[in-house]
Amino acid sequence: MKRIMKNVSWMSVGLLFANVLLFCVMFRRPKVRWDQDCYDCAIVCGCRVNDDGQPSEALKARVEKAVELWKERRVRYLIVSGAAVHNDYVEAEAMKCYAMESGVPDEYILKEKQAVSTYHNLRYSGRIMRNCNFQSCVVVTSGWHLRKADHYARKNVERYVMAAAKRPPNETAGRTLWLYIRTNLHMYLNMWRGYY
Repeated sequence: MKRIMKNVSWMSVGLLFANVLLFCVMFRRPKVRWDQDCYDCAIVCGCRVNDDGQPSEALKARVEKAVELWKERRVRYLIVSGAAVHNDYVEAEAMKCYAMESGVPDEYILKEKQAVSTYHNLRYSGRIMRNCNFQSCVVVTSGWHLRKADHYARKNVERYVMAAAKRPPNETAGRTLWLYIRTNLHMYLNMWRGYY
């Protein structure tokens, strides 16, 4: 019995190692090195809106990062992306309101209200970029979400860089670790769904 358990343990370690290696080959590290001083826009990936219509802490952190980049003149426009995914509130609407409250004028914010996933965030925002003749963007999202968003940005946007929002103060280290694991597993699932 001990020998069987030992063999199962080694097989598990081997499968885990092969899985990590395959993951790193298929889903590269996010592009975080800036190639230019100013980009045409920031694409802000959607996230949950609370049931009272207010942005969640994670969503606020993403918008705050985009607003910071806009105020520093690192980006010219914001594209806020997200539909009503978790409840009746449209993520793009909540993000636009929060960005305007933070000092970004209405004319510098474009809304993309169809996206129901990261894949769609980048696909539909890429279309908006092409329609506006934007050539480059900063994709703003949470740190645990960078690799996934980078993967879809690579397929939908020509010149981009990734920017991580600050971790919300109420998000524990354990919660962050769980979000990394869950997001990476979800990337595999999306690959099988044809979102690769």
